[in-house]
Amino acid sequence: MRRIVGCLVVCAAIVTCGGTIASAVEPAQIIVNPGAEFADDVRTWQGIPGVERALSGRLWVVWYTGGAFEGDVTNYALLATSGDDGKSWSPPRVAIQGKPGTRIGDPLPWLDPSGRLWLFYRQLTLDSTTNKAKWSGTCAIRTDEPDAAEPKWSEPFVVGEGGILFGKPIVRDGAWIAPFFLQGKGSPWGKQAQGRETSVITSMDEGRTWSWLGGTTVKPELLNFSEATLAARRDGSLWMVIRTKEGLHESESTDGGKTWSATKPMPQFVGPATRAHVRRLASGAFLLIYHGGERTSKGVFLRNRLTAWLSVNDGRTWPHRVMLDDRNRVSYPDATQAPDGRIYAAYDFGRYTPEQKQILLCIFREADVRNGKLDETAARAQILVNQATGASAPTK
Repeated sequence: MRRIVGCLVVCAAIVTCGGTIASAVEPAQIIVNPGAEFADDVRTWQGIPGVERALSGRLWVVWYTGGAFEGDVTNYALLATSGDDGKSWSPPRVAIQGKPGTRIGDPLPWLDPSGRLWLFYRQLTLDSTTNKAKWSGTCAIRTDEPDAAEPKWSEPFVVGEGGILFGKPIVRDGAWIAPFFLQGKGSPWGKQAQGRETSVITSMDEGRTWSWLGGTTVKPELLNFSEATLAARRDGSLWMVIRTKEGLHESESTDGGKTWSATKPMPQFVGPATRAHVRRLASGAFLLIYHGGERTSKGVFLRNRLTAWLSVNDGRTWPHRVMLDDRNRVSYPDATQAPDGRIYAAYDFGRYTPEQKQILLCIFREADVRNGKLDETAARAQILVNQATGASAPTK
């Protein structure tokens, strides 16, 4: 049965970034068991997934779709689940959809230290008169029962205005710290940031309220969507990997995220302008998932050869790697690690390409990266989570 959660007007009382939200901007609808209008054969494109694993082992994958392309004002997010370690997947259990004139995108799941599942997402609402942004920011919903196939979800709430939380938070000494791309002029944190758009925000009360902590900046000629991902080093410093137009750059903080070094290139990861994923594994090694750096004949980097690298010195060198998917049009990895050490990496394949439009999952171990190949008996590659089959609009 279809059920809708979250129809209240977002008001200043629940804005958690220290500012106020434009009046009468409504939150997204959280539609449980969405109907035929969200079916696979209706959707003409899809991508940008995220993955999490509940303590029981239940898997959750979220992505966004809707409309004809990314950035369409009719975009919405979908969430599917698997109770058998990815062998089979539900149809979308939840749709996050805005009211007319509102776009939902960039969804990201995260399992917090208490085992609660968060879904962060970007909301952009246009002014019906000017067709310009009326409000934009990161919102979230949460369930306290992610082990259930059909859990109850909170109503949407605001995390931060005027930016995108698009990398999993990390926890340091009780503080939650998350990368946050300040985009445009709509954030109450803009004056505090003073142009440091590639930033981090923090929560000291388990996500109830968030504040701007610190940040750095990418040179204007290299600035793309400044999607970043975080990891904590053994010496207590924080390390940030950032998307730029020439591949991946890095920055570090030695004071808990308040100040960050100037960004600099990561020579081994010159490649396409797209998101990477970084995390510290249970062993202490760093995992980075990105592309293999292959160019076209015109020198353009391709989103192909999706590869997992391993560093044993906190991200300074990357001697180990394994290919996860060598095809073209694979991108936007996100990953999580189970208590038994297995790594679950979600990514998209052929967002707009007929016969593709797939959300995929790869399950592997750190040993596979060290050995340079996926274990044929234990690893599982190219697991289909969902495929959109709607006919794309003809190109002009």
